[in-house]
Amino acid sequence: MPFPNPFQTAPSDVASPDKAAPAAAPVRERDWYVHEWMLLAFAAGMMLLIYFVARHEADLGQSEIIRDAAVVEQSISRKLEADQQFFDRLALDLGSDRISSADFDRIASKRAVESGYVTDILRINSDFDVIRHAPGAKSLEVVKQSRGPFADQARVMGFTEKTNRSTYSQPYRNQSGRFFIEYAAPVFANETFLGTVNAVISFDLLLEKSAPDWASRKYRVVITDINGQGMTNAEAMHLESGVVKHTVPLALPWRDLQITLVGAKPSTVLPNLTLSTAVLALTGLMVWTSIGLRKQQRMRKRAEVDRDRMYAQSLNILRDTKERFETVLDSLDVSVYVSDLKTNELLFCNSHLHETFADLEIGKNALQFEHGFLQSPSDKYPARSLLTIEGEPGEVFKDELEHRATHRWFLMRTRAVRWVDGGLARLTTLGDVTDRVYAERIRQTQQEKLMRTSRLMTVGEIASTLAHEINQPLAAIANYVSGCIRRLKGNGNVDTAVIGAMEKADAQVVRAGAIISRVREFVRTREPQRRALDVNALVATVVTLVASDDEERALHCTLKLQTDLPPVFADHIMIEQVLVNFLRNAREAMQHLAPADRIAEIRTSRLDASHALVEVADLGSGIPPEVASQLFSPFFTTKAEGMGMGLNICRSLIEYHEGNLTFEQNTPVGTVFCFTLPFDEGLSAL
Repeated sequence: MPFPNPFQTAPSDVASPDKAAPAAAPVRERDWYVHEWMLLAFAAGMMLLIYFVARHEADLGQSEIIRDAAVVEQSISRKLEADQQFFDRLALDLGSDRISSADFDRIASKRAVESGYVTDILRINSDFDVIRHAPGAKSLEVVKQSRGPFADQARVMGFTEKTNRSTYSQPYRNQSGRFFIEYAAPVFANETFLGTVNAVISFDLLLEKSAPDWASRKYRVVITDINGQGMTNAEAMHLESGVVKHTVPLALPWRDLQITLVGAKPSTVLPNLTLSTAVLALTGLMVWTSIGLRKQQRMRKRAEVDRDRMYAQSLNILRDTKERFETVLDSLDVSVYVSDLKTNELLFCNSHLHETFADLEIGKNALQFEHGFLQSPSDKYPARSLLTIEGEPGEVFKDELEHRATHRWFLMRTRAVRWVDGGLARLTTLGDVTDRVYAERIRQTQQEKLMRTSRLMTVGEIASTLAHEINQPLAAIANYVSGCIRRLKGNGNVDTAVIGAMEKADAQVVRAGAIISRVREFVRTREPQRRALDVNALVATVVTLVASDDEERALHCTLKLQTDLPPVFADHIMIEQVLVNFLRNAREAMQHLAPADRIAEIRTSRLDASHALVEVADLGSGIPPEVASQLFSPFFTTKAEGMGMGLNICRSLIEYHEGNLTFEQNTPVGTVFCFTLPFDEGLSAL
């Protein structure tokens, strides 16, 4: 029968052979050209938009820096104007003697510290000598050496004397390379020129203390001369071309000094590089996509020509793939089938599964087949356990199960898979492992036999040792009992009861010695002494042996013996041992009864022409079903002090005599142990 191919795509993805492939929608050539021109126009428009946005941002930046330069210049000018007025008043106070030299030092030092950019305030006489300076942190010689050229000093002194007006010197550079300028205020006393008060101003400190804080964070501020030579922050003037900057003159008699603001970031045609790059990349992508679509359209036209041929080839490939898949699965030595995870409908099965289970067909419910196993996998592996939390195929489950009908064992592996239609299914494989399971059972049986043999060998060694050690005390007891009997008989006053008891004790000692001898012979694997034996007489002897006057060990035996039984061919010591063991077990089984109710019945009868049947019945609690299956197992016992070897040895002794040992429930209560013994062939024929 044809099988579905799990390797093929979903039925909706592959057309059937008798259906023609759908025709492609016609694409007009003109529509492609219009689309490409629209994309090119869009790209050009995006480039113009970026350019105009950049120009607009550049204009905004230029307007902003012009406004900020005016604000910075006004801030510096107002600060200097306030200091000029202070130094002019100080010169007037010195000329009118309103302050002393000490007051000059105090007032001048305080002003220099408050301004922050005035490094020294000098009192110079008309002979160009510095007669006082404040603050006094530096020596007078250092102050004199750090002043500007003498020619400029003479020019400033002459200008203030002639015009009675304050003036600024030319900017100069001191020994440390910093630029300074001096403000000179004239000192007159009754129209007599006494000299000047000079304030030494540092350009670096002036910018730091007078310019607004936001200006230093936003721009690089530079003080330059009329030629553009920088006097502060000169490195800012050597930036790359294209930076945003603006220069304004200082509104003071500063000898044509200027203030220049340089933008902290260089301007560029692209105001936002990331945004511009993204727009350009998007535009390029659209153009590239358009070109790709154009190529794809041409390729599609060529593909339409070969479509029918490729379609036929694909059908042949799918058919070949399906055949290969079926061939591979049919060649496997395991049975494979797939069933729906929800409905359990059988979706696929290989030929090996049909050969093993001929009644299984696609479309049937897989649970009916799985319930044929002794342990149903549908119960052990529910659908939810085959999936992960997300509902995807998960763990693989496996187990060895026995089939009810064939009694063969299979290794079943089950897992969830994604089937050809996209739904979830259950994939199951069945591998026949019957031979391995049976081999494992045989191995376990052999292992148990080896363990039992080892224990029996150990018990045999222990029994041989006990027989050897107990034989000597028994011999001594026999000698003592014989000596006591002789003395009692030689005494004139003979007590027959005592002599009878002593003779019974002597007989038991002899019997114990005989039993030990037989045990030693049994464990030495020597042939026991089997001979013609009256089984009824043997039963009567055993009853007298187990009789006891002790109430705790009391047992009443009733006999139902068939009188015309032929002699059996057996070893009397071994059969006595079996009967004694049965009667002892009967007494222990009836231990819960009163001593008068502990009754054991011994019956003998002819089973058939060649075997005699011996039965020992008790009125005990019986044997539970869970114990019955292990009753004759070595070392199995229900007694607290038992070794679990009594019944096992009894069965071995009976089987040695070519008999059979069984048990059954007694009526109304209790248990009946039965064993058979063969008749003596020579005498039973008479």
